[in-house]
This record gives sequence, structure tokens and C-alpha cells, in this order.
Amino acid sequence: MYTETKATVLAVWYEDEEIQKLTTDSEAGRAILFKRFTPPVKAGEQVWVNTTATTLKLGTGGWDIVRVRAVNHNGMNAGSGEAGHIMKARYTPVQHSVLTVEEQQSDFHDVFCEPFSLADTHVWLAELHSMVPLMYYMAQELRKGINCCVIFDDQAALPLVLSDQLRELHREEYFSSITVGQAFGGQYEAVTLASALQFAKTVLRAEMIIISVGPGVVGTGTVYGFSGMAQANWSNTVSALGGTPIWVPRLSFADERERHYGLSHHTLTPLSRFTLKEVILPLPYLDEQYRQVIRKQLKEVSFQCRHQIHFAERNQAQTAFLRALKAAKLPLQTMGRSFADDPAFFLAVAEAVRFGLELVPSTD
Repeated sequence: MYTETKATVLAVWYEDEEIQKLTTDSEAGRAILFKRFTPPVKAGEQVWVNTTATTLKLGTGGWDIVRVRAVNHNGMNAGSGEAGHIMKARYTPVQHSVLTVEEQQSDFHDVFCEPFSLADTHVWLAELHSMVPLMYYMAQELRKGINCCVIFDDQAALPLVLSDQLRELHREEYFSSITVGQAFGGQYEAVTLASALQFAKTVLRAEMIIISVGPGVVGTGTVYGFSGMAQANWSNTVSALGGTPIWVPRLSFADERERHYGLSHHTLTPLSRFTLKEVILPLPYLDEQYRQVIRKQLKEVSFQCRHQIHFAERNQAQTAFLRALKAAKLPLQTMGRSFADDPAFFLAVAEAVRFGLELVPSTD
């Protein structure tokens, strides 16, 4: 299915060097324009917008996406001076070249010709994009000035600039990003996850490395049909490079869907069936009734190998977490829920950061 319509731009209500956010007369009433592909527009102009996601009423698809101006579109030549030859969004109408850190034209190419090991480096795996800002601000509360790099896989949004949170985080002194696979728009681009890990460790000297995705993960209500299955691949890659994966649990007692109640099957399924080496799974301090739910879920699945599962015995993460909430530049939510709505989710993420940082030596 593909749907598009002609719309009139009523107002440009946000603009930066990467995007415009528009008010239009389309059914959705709003559209996003990626300057990488489409010249900026002004109020009164007509544009063709892709309405597929809004027609399907997808959660992240509350935006139409500007495809092209309706008239006077004479083409564009954005970023023509870049030396990169690696294509992203390959063989689609918006394919474009980027300079990846590995390729021959890169100043960093020689780095990737050397042997590499993560050498017991701890790497956090975060299934949901909403986990990323919380993890960064939590880490800064616990260890001010810690150098944090997030690697974004292509299991959700390909253009990273879609995320308001990421545009804010890119202004932070101690935050950096790498987009891999078909995802693009990070501060650095890489072809593979393994290369991105090598770059984060050896060039960026990141003290905290996170693997995650942009907004818009996919789920189908089936056993294997969800984008979070990629966590097992991330975990296996980290382990193969000699690192130690720390899984950030997706935990909720507010989600009414059975498959996401307690420890989500988006954590349990890839961890139990497809993760081939030992990982660390920190779990937050919980009331006994909730702890029993999690213990029952863990007991009912068959793990490929023995993992280190740690229940917090005290609520050590909450004080720093509450400071992180205040430090965040934008409200921290997940699936439209705040901390007050779903405290277990947020405290699970916070505990994963707290527990993991206790295993990472400080460079001070």
C-alpha cells in the first residue's frame, strides 16, 4: 500500500538545518520535510505528501512526509561535496551517499584494518528509542561527564532526525551517535554494527556504549514478528567481539497487553531463544507481588545459556532517576506513558544504567 495526496502548506512552525515541521490542509494536518531530500518550502506552497502511515493510523505515523513540491521542483543537489560512496536507503527514490567511518575515503579507514576486541567492555542493549534519553541523563547523574555513544540500528526509523529527543541529545557535550545499516543521520555513519562498536571504542573512546533504534519499532503480536528480535543479533555481535552485553529489560505493569505485562516477551523471546552467550540482565527493585510475576516468567522460558540475572535488593536507582527526569530537556515518556503512569518501565531502565555503571571503571 502506498498513498499520497497534494497538500497546501499553511505554516512552517519548526525549522532547523535538517527538517521542517509544517501545518498543512491534509487530513493529518501536519507534515515533516527532510531537507536532505526535499528543498524547504514556505507557507502557501503546495507539496505532495506520503500519507501511508497516517492512513493506517500508525503510532509513529502521525506525520505525513513531504515527498516533493507540487510545482516548480527543479531538483536539488544537497551535500554534493561529500566524498562518501556508501549508499543508504539503497534502491529507493531517496537513496543517497554518505561517508562511513570504514570506507577508503574516510580518515579513520586504517583503524579498521587492525585487529579489534571489545576486551570485556560492557555494552547496553535498549530495544526502545524512548529508553535512550533516560539512559543518557541517568548516566550523567551517576557519573557526570561520562562519554556516551549510542549506535542506532535500522530496525525502526531510518532518518534519525525524525526524533525530537535525538536532536536535543546531539546538543549535549558528552553524547555522540552512529547510524548503521540503512539508518542514517547520526553524527557518524557506519556500514555494520561491528564497525560501529570498534569506532565507538577506539576512536570516540566512549565509556558508555548503547545499541538502540530510532522511533517506530514494529510489532505484530506474534512470537517472532517484532523488531526487538534484533537484540539477539546485537548481543551475539558484542559477545563475539569479546564484550559483555547488558540487556535493558522492557518491563511494565501498566501495559494491558498480556505479552508486555511484567517482563515483555520482546525481552524474553530473543534473550531466551536466540542469544547464544551469557549476558547480564539487571532488574529493578520491585514489590514482592511483582517480583513473583517476573520470577514465574523467567522460570517458564528455556534459555540457550545461563545468564546473569540480578534483582535489585534496594531501590538504589530512584534518587538519581528523579534528578534525571528534571535534567531532561524534553519530557520522558514511553508509548505515551509517563513515570507516574508506568514507574516499573522507567525504574527498570534506570537500574540497568546504575547496575552497569558499577561494572565500568571510572576514568577520573
